Amino acid sequence: MKIMFVANVAWDTYIFRGGVIKDFVAQGHEVIVAAPDTGRVDIEKELGAKYIDISINKRGVNPVEDMKLLLTLRKLYKQEKPDIIFHYTIKPNIYGTLAAKLAGCQSVAVLTGLGYSFVNGGMVSKVAKALYKFSLHFSKEVWVLNEDDYLLLKELNIVQENKLFILPGEGINTESFKPSPAEEKKDQIVFLMIARAFFDKGFREYEAAARKIKSEYGDKVLFQFLGDPGGHSVAGVTKEHLKSLEQEGILSYLGHKKDVLGIINAADCIVLPSYREGISRVLLEAGAMEKPAITTSVAGCRDIIQDGINGFLVPPKDAESLAEKMKQFISLSEGERREMGLKGREIILNKFDEKIVIEIYRKKLKELVAHEA
Repeated sequence: MKIMFVANVAWDTYIFRGGVIKDFVAQGHEVIVAAPDTGRVDIEKELGAKYIDISINKRGVNPVEDMKLLLTLRKLYKQEKPDIIFHYTIKPNIYGTLAAKLAGCQSVAVLTGLGYSFVNGGMVSKVAKALYKFSLHFSKEVWVLNEDDYLLLKELNIVQENKLFILPGEGINTESFKPSPAEEKKDQIVFLMIARAFFDKGFREYEAAARKIKSEYGDKVLFQFLGDPGGHSVAGVTKEHLKSLEQEGILSYLGHKKDVLGIINAADCIVLPSYREGISRVLLEAGAMEKPAITTSVAGCRDIIQDGINGFLVPPKDAESLAEKMKQFISLSEGERREMGLKGREIILNKFDEKIVIEIYRKKLKELVAHEA
């Protein structure tokens, strides 16, 4: 069969769906990945799939650009004639689904997260909901990564219930992400946040909590931030601000790293105060490596972290509660932290292992093709 994966970043396709793609290739399917090239990965070399570079303005709202994307994808689908197309992220989900319909191709929309702005209203939210409702009507199935998104799409009547399916995250390779022997213990607790530096990822709360904890514990606690700056957008945190926090001694800015294994392994606790996720990749990685986490009680985070079991949950946008849970974590014994980590990996192995997700894709592929036939 010929299978296409279409998304807004080639690197994300490699990171999140690499295992599924490699499995399809190993089964003898012809796989094509279409996504903007970031220069960070060779898809053909690493995954064995054909790669097509396309242009997508992820955050742009120019209707002319979006129409161009639709026409580009329609042309591509007519040329390649795939048996099925998997779309990921908002623009491929909307315009790719429409393009597939126009090209006479079967497609599945995988909504990796509805996003905080989608849920909390405003003009952007209204437009997104209208576009989703129109375009997803033409998708064979619509997959979401958590029950909250499933219920919301059903409640808003954006997608028919018989089309909706919950994929339990995009999986984590538990053989790559696994606990490593700890380095010699330092007399310092290390909190690590991994994310793009945006306010809806909870950066503001992380900074505020770090300030409070540092004022009480000083150098006994280290705060790290790993990820790209959010830039000069309204909700973004600039590189200059990150550097200023480092100079002030509030946190250590690690920039962007391809290999995060060593950094996660050296941390004691992962922190993600996000306002909403699909299923947090960072929390999956942390759990697989037996690292407790402090995160928010929101969609895509509470699905992974159970309060008091493998970490702690706090309300979103609540820096005070975040700081209190950090203090609670600091007060735990090494044995208690270790037990949290063990519980975390157990949860990942039982619910979010990549092998589970690969098996779902295999089964779904057979079902979709058999139904079409």
